[in-house]
Amino acid sequence: MSDSRDTPPTAPTLLPVSGAELRRDPALYEAVRRVGQRVGVDFTDDERVREELRRGREALAGGGSATAGPGCLAFLLVIVAAGLGVADQISPSLAAHRPALLAGAGACAVLAVAAMGWAVVRWQRARRDPVHAAYREVLALAQAHGLTLTHVPDWLVGKADGPGKPWSPLPEVAPPGAATRPPAPSVPRGTGDVPPPRKPAEVTEWERTADQGGWHDELGGLLALAGAGAAFWAYVEDQPVGYAGLVVGLASAITVWVLGHRQGVRKERGRQAALRHLADVQAAQAAGAAVPELSPQLRRLLEEDGGTDS
Repeated sequence: MSDSRDTPPTAPTLLPVSGAELRRDPALYEAVRRVGQRVGVDFTDDERVREELRRGREALAGGGSATAGPGCLAFLLVIVAAGLGVADQISPSLAAHRPALLAGAGACAVLAVAAMGWAVVRWQRARRDPVHAAYREVLALAQAHGLTLTHVPDWLVGKADGPGKPWSPLPEVAPPGAATRPPAPSVPRGTGDVPPPRKPAEVTEWERTADQGGWHDELGGLLALAGAGAAFWAYVEDQPVGYAGLVVGLASAITVWVLGHRQGVRKERGRQAALRHLADVQAAQAAGAAVPELSPQLRRLLEEDGGTDS
């Protein structure tokens, strides 16, 4: 019988900073309110912010209609153009219509280029969305006022996978009185009744090993292939000793695969614990707590599971 605890938890809807934190500092709240007025969005309304983040992620991460429709249309038109261009080669009976076929292929190619240009324009428009630009300013203001951001979604700053430079980084802002403000604390300041959740040891261990492994399948396959090669040599050369290589190779491959499976099970358990921890962090944030900045491993997990829009 399956245990409900084995069911993967839903990715949390964790915000970079909560509306409660933005409202706690009067000067910051006033600055955020002015930014929100420019685009007609209350950035201290957590549900509205989640909706805007969900919309932006869908538009820029390939799952929205901003680029998916025109991009698919361009791909289909390219296929049709290529088919029309070689139709008379596939079916000789169409040779008499070659000019018409080439004209159709050219028209489809032109339409494909237009559709691709349309997709690029819509993607650029989504990337320059004024609401998301304003939210980047809000996050920069929060940092300047000493708040700790849990994470900044990669798509929001135009950062592709990997350590690349963001296309739209958070702007540099200097709120009034910043010159005399003490440096931002290394840990979030307390909020009174709601403390931030403690990170379980299982999650800490998962963070340490999250980027390790991944080579067991390949090594096991190579060992099995080496054993099969030894057996083939023994058969061709009539050297029975070669069959020992088959036994050793298969035994080694099985051992490596078992070790890899066990490591995979441990990492999956740690991953589920990390998702539960993220859910606890989100619940604490919704209750008004100042939550800490996420580790790189937790930020990556949040991005993979759509943590800002699921």
